[in-house]
Amino acid sequence: MNDLPPLSPETLVVHGGCDPGTGAVVPAIHPSTTFVRHGGDPPGARLYARADNPTYDAPEALLARLEGGAACLLFASGQAAATAVFEALEPGAHVVVGRTIYWGMRVWLARFAIGWGLDIEFVDTTDLSAVAAAVRRGRTRLVWVETPANPTLESCSLESIAGIAHDAGCRLAVDSTLATPVHTRPIEWGADIVVHSASKALSGHSDVLAGAVVGARADPFFERIREWRRTAGSVLGSFEAWLLLRGMRTLFVRVQRSSASALLLAEHLVGHPLVEEVLYPGLDTTRGHEHANRQMNGGFGGLLALRVPGGEEMAAATAAATRVFQQATSLGGVESLIEHRGPTEGPSSPVPPDLLRLSIGIEDPDDLVADLEQALRTAGRGRSTSPSRGRVESAGETGVPDPIRAVVEHVRPAVLARGGDLVAREVSDGVVTVELSGSPGSAWPLRERLRQRLLAVTGVHHVEFVVARRPTETEPDEPVSKADGDFAERLRDVLETEIRPAVRGHDGDVELLAVSDGDVTIALTGRCQGCTLAEVTMRQGIEWLLRERLPDMRALIDATDHAAGTNPYFEASKR
Repeated sequence: MNDLPPLSPETLVVHGGCDPGTGAVVPAIHPSTTFVRHGGDPPGARLYARADNPTYDAPEALLARLEGGAACLLFASGQAAATAVFEALEPGAHVVVGRTIYWGMRVWLARFAIGWGLDIEFVDTTDLSAVAAAVRRGRTRLVWVETPANPTLESCSLESIAGIAHDAGCRLAVDSTLATPVHTRPIEWGADIVVHSASKALSGHSDVLAGAVVGARADPFFERIREWRRTAGSVLGSFEAWLLLRGMRTLFVRVQRSSASALLLAEHLVGHPLVEEVLYPGLDTTRGHEHANRQMNGGFGGLLALRVPGGEEMAAATAAATRVFQQATSLGGVESLIEHRGPTEGPSSPVPPDLLRLSIGIEDPDDLVADLEQALRTAGRGRSTSPSRGRVESAGETGVPDPIRAVVEHVRPAVLARGGDLVAREVSDGVVTVELSGSPGSAWPLRERLRQRLLAVTGVHHVEFVVARRPTETEPDEPVSKADGDFAERLRDVLETEIRPAVRGHDGDVELLAVSDGDVTIALTGRCQGCTLAEVTMRQGIEWLLRERLPDMRALIDATDHAAGTNPYFEASKR
């Protein structure tokens, strides 16, 4: 037996979970949370399931081997795994992130990571010059990419980006959820960390929430991620770990089947009269196809997207008309799913409103083709002929120089995800005027970063920030200087000139309730009541601004009655 060559990955996934102690073909589940200790136990003896769950051993070892990594860590979900990589960084670390990534990750980075002190910069990772320009030697600690990217399926060059990152002394992390180790092993292309939402194709049956981080090396940074999992409690349940291992036994046959069907559907839909564009890594018309063709082996994955000529209305109608495809979020399962992504991702999404995301399962591909054909015909009757447009428009007015527009575009995705927007309105005699709108907390923590980058543009010597106003609003009087007037008067000036116009942009308002000995009590009203970004508005916008303008303010007290909110701008939801 020792003369046998190394087992192929296809064989490993089938036999990688057998229990060597008992000979059980199906390994045991260990639900125990704690383990008996004896005097003189060797270092590394099991103590508590949060760090030492034996049910993790087989799936972690298997996934590490599949990816060619040194070690693997399982997490409670894909988001728990991905965010752990960022939470292992130190505050102030600069991170370059692909502009097109899973929307939940993008929102988390914008709403939490930035507020915690990470310097997040979103770039187009298909543009190597943009990646190289964004990475800063000595400051950038991590480059994060997703390839193929969800949901627009563009691919980037892992080898080239790894070279850029390593030359600058930072790590490359790759979300390889869509590719899976069946098609791509990012570590072979230079990645330091590979992340999976194991809820998707790895488990493959839509019955497990799980995530995984694979390290090319078990170095101190990887061990810091392990420590975060243990101390933060981002752990997977024993039953879920067992289900994940069971799902990975059929990983190759499932993924290969869904990839073959996805390519068949993509090629069938190209040129279809009721389809405006097909996005799939296996098509040479999809951005980055040359990278996918080089990096992906045996297929291009089971996810594709299409855009329809009837815009958002036709996209919604097409999804509703399917009979084999099920309307549901997620991907990588044995069943085929369809989703109209725009409404799911919300107003900050860069995804075109006419885009449909299709996760291809293992059904008969002829049935899938027939279902899409009838759904497109049904939705296409009486459709609008208006052209489709992406959700996010220009970051600058006509006439704003491209270098300035590009700088604003670097920062804008984070502002959009935090509930606001910004646009370069005017450039005159070296002065750039940037208009802010929406939640004051959306742009305020990023304002200084934007200012410094604009000042680095040749010819720019000053940046002016103004607040967008409704057409019916007039410019307020000039604010009272800090040297003039009492505290309450200066407070009202700041509220009227800088804060209330921004908040009103989201149909909200700010009510001043009390001022006493430097303590300020205010309440958000209107659509700010019950809004999920109200805390960002209050603590990362209004409070920051008031403390800068009124250094003698002692405390800002939030008296908002959120329970009374009936129409919040961003509604609370399970998503």
